[in-house]
Amino acid sequence: MSAEQEEKDRDWVWYGARISVDFVNTRRDRWAAGRELLRRPEDLTTWFEAAGIGPACIPVDEPLLAQAVELREAVDAGLLAVVEGDAFPAASQEVLNGWLARAAESPPRLDVRDGVPVLTAGALPVDGRGALSRIAVDAVEILGGADRDRLRVCAGERCSARFFDNSAGRRRRWCSMAACGNRAKAAQHRRARA
Repeated sequence: MSAEQEEKDRDWVWYGARISVDFVNTRRDRWAAGRELLRRPEDLTTWFEAAGIGPACIPVDEPLLAQAVELREAVDAGLLAVVEGDAFPAASQEVLNGWLARAAESPPRLDVRDGVPVLTAGALPVDGRGALSRIAVDAVEILGGADRDRLRVCAGERCSARFFDNSAGRRRRWCSMAACGNRAKAAQHRRARA
């Protein structure tokens, strides 16, 4: 693979508005069988760093990469079930619950500082499993929460990116207005002029 192609693949997208949705988008072009961005362990390390959930030195090996891909696909299957109004997949539930069990090893706690109660988040280990646990917790907060109806798949003709609609009106249709939104509006304008 050329350096230019590898650099293009490193164009991570961050329009998911949630870490777990951005993680799902590490498999691009799902509408056309997909393009894998996590091909090697170092790709996952690079993504963790770019996402801000781990330093560049997080060691990732092939088994952890396989677990990451399994988690990503479980989140995506759950996301699609929610978006399409289908039953939540049992396999996704099993994978997510496995990662939640790891996250539960570092539960949040109530501390008292100067007589004031303060909630302290659980400190997940700063390693690959800790980073994946953070992704799973975020996914479950969305999938199992009241805001699950904000999950979307881009309406762009040749896009299948996933995103969390954090707009006030909850009417966002595209992963990015600058990309798919502009293409759709330009196509609409061309049709209107024809």
